[in-house]
Amino acid sequence: MCTGNVYPYMNKSALYATLAMLPVLAYAPLTNAAPDAVEPISKVIKLDKPLQVGDKMINFELDNPAGGKVSLDEMLAQGPVVLTFFRGSWCPYCIDELDDVQSRLKKIEAAGGSIFAISPETAEKTAEFIEKKKLAFIFGTDHDNALAKQLALAFRLDPKTIKAYRNYGIDVPESNDTKRWELPIPATYVIDTDHTIHYAFVDEDYSKRANYDKVIEVLKELQEDD
Repeated sequence: MCTGNVYPYMNKSALYATLAMLPVLAYAPLTNAAPDAVEPISKVIKLDKPLQVGDKMINFELDNPAGGKVSLDEMLAQGPVVLTFFRGSWCPYCIDELDDVQSRLKKIEAAGGSIFAISPETAEKTAEFIEKKKLAFIFGTDHDNALAKQLALAFRLDPKTIKAYRNYGIDVPESNDTKRWELPIPATYVIDTDHTIHYAFVDEDYSKRANYDKVIEVLKELQEDD
């Protein structure tokens, strides 16, 4: 079985077809999960449901795959932040989303925003991904999905889906350097400098992602209000 990035062994269209056959809602939310045969439920849970527009985002600090650490407050000191959670460099939907971000990066920055992309994948794998895709924004490593759990964004794959992922060479614990088959729900937030959320996209269906043209519109509105 392949335990690394599946892309060298499976073309993109084949991987899309593979993931499309898997249930997008086959998971047990960490806030309300049955006993897990793979790993005991995590107790690091702060919220009962994900944050929405009008809520305040907490401050946090994560390891930067490029080295050092980066905090939300540090980034907000420069202007609004587009915070996005993705599953990993092995996920074709995540790759398309981050390519989408990169293609709009100049417009996002012109509207006063910056990007903070977060996944539980190891720093080494993320750094390789950044270099390969030539991504020019900030990334953070959410070890063991600790932040995603705090924000009610983490979920655990069920045994049937775990088996399917293994069959297709997708090893989430290896990718994340953990024992847990846990991932973040894809989520994107536009956060103003006072931590207020002005745009929120959270969808348990991993094939659906934020509309970054809408993200740019929200950033422009915040720019006009200053």
